[in-house]
Amino acid sequence: MPLRFLHPETPPHHSGRLAVIDIGSSSIRLVVYEDVANYPYMILNQKVWVALGEGKGEGAFTIDADRIDRASAAIEWFLWVAKEARAKAVLAIATSAVREAVNGHDFAEALRRRTGLHVHIIDGEAEARLAAVGACVSIPDATGLVVDLGGGSLEIYDTTSKLFESLPLGVLSLKVLSGDDPLKAADILYKRIHDLGWPEKAKGSIVAIGSGMRAIARLHMDHVGYPLKILHDYKLGKKQGLTFCDDILHNNISLKSEDMRKKQYREVMPYRAAALHALLRLKEATCVRFATFGLREGVLFSQVGDCPIIADPLLAFAADWADREGLGADAALRQASWVRPFMPDANPRWLQSACLMGQVVWREQHAYRARTAFDRVLGGAYVAADHHTRAMLALAVYHIHENKPSESLLAEIKGVLTEEQILQARRLGALVALTMALDPGGKGLLNQFELARDDKGHFTLKGPSSFMAMKSEEVEKRLNEVQDVFNLG
Repeated sequence: MPLRFLHPETPPHHSGRLAVIDIGSSSIRLVVYEDVANYPYMILNQKVWVALGEGKGEGAFTIDADRIDRASAAIEWFLWVAKEARAKAVLAIATSAVREAVNGHDFAEALRRRTGLHVHIIDGEAEARLAAVGACVSIPDATGLVVDLGGGSLEIYDTTSKLFESLPLGVLSLKVLSGDDPLKAADILYKRIHDLGWPEKAKGSIVAIGSGMRAIARLHMDHVGYPLKILHDYKLGKKQGLTFCDDILHNNISLKSEDMRKKQYREVMPYRAAALHALLRLKEATCVRFATFGLREGVLFSQVGDCPIIADPLLAFAADWADREGLGADAALRQASWVRPFMPDANPRWLQSACLMGQVVWREQHAYRARTAFDRVLGGAYVAADHHTRAMLALAVYHIHENKPSESLLAEIKGVLTEEQILQARRLGALVALTMALDPGGKGLLNQFELARDDKGHFTLKGPSSFMAMKSEEVEKRLNEVQDVFNLG
């Protein structure tokens, strides 16, 4: 089946895999999303470094022929990959390098004639707003500025005032305008942002998107030995972030990973740090939060009007996961409702998500379920959960399958959770384990059982007389585990 090339005026894409080609100033990226009628998992993500914006300062410039040839070859390859990945449609966008180049529209038209692909050259406003949509869906409680740093531009969007700006000051532009001086680049960018006025008044965090910003997060995680390897919603306080960026600018931080030692990383990393340093100097900025969703996800949501992730990405992911690999979302939500009265202080969203994720390993060997559940939840490709929530989810699902704490496992999240949060996760795990003993098939039998706790903290279980007369050892074991863990603390 031939690929369908989406144009902005065409009807939305409602089902099947969707591919997005993002033609940026530094790189060209292909992302393929799973059937958008369900949770749109990213199933393929490829990038080719082209640097279409090389030599770009402010204003018009010309993309040289060699870079156009390389970009065209990459895009034709991506179209073949998208087709082989069974994408039904492709949506292509181009940002600052193509829109500001004298020959940018000619490049897009030549691609259309050769491949049939419509490249939508989006303006600065659209780029800022789409990037903000993607970021805010993935971090729903975000307030402050959403910033998207690319090779040719920096998009800024205020989540409160809805003001936006697209500055032609990406890492490649800053390199040219500063005369290859990262310290000067930081001052240039700060002055331009400060002169706008409104960014100084935006209270809250800097929500940073784009692979360049995430490279700073990854570098800091390596530098401090952070226990989780999750880039999404990694946080740096204002002082901490300024100090680290300052260290990069003064060459006090080594690039440890093989990827970061590559020439393109070494050359642009100081300018990424310069940009973040300038942003964190803003008066009302409190911290930086790094997001994995951005422009491409904003494009996805703009093209798919009924994508379930938009309402609540965490619950959408967990429910889809439960339906695909567990006993079903309905069964898990019945568990959540049944245990809720005994955990009145727990975040309902966390509690529901833990129940939804708790059964996705039921096909595993019993001895490996707990550890597998922990690893899959801790490292799952979902968003809208900060690192505390993610670690609590992973620990709760571990304790659904294993009552005893694991010292090696707790060491992996050391410093992320408090003792109280660890205990809360253990309690939820014990309660859900009891529900699974009462209704192992998730068929809706829980409403026949009543769990009560008296003033002295003692739990009692009531149920059908025929069941209670059986005196199930498994149920008795699970009930005792609930009693024990609630006696702690």
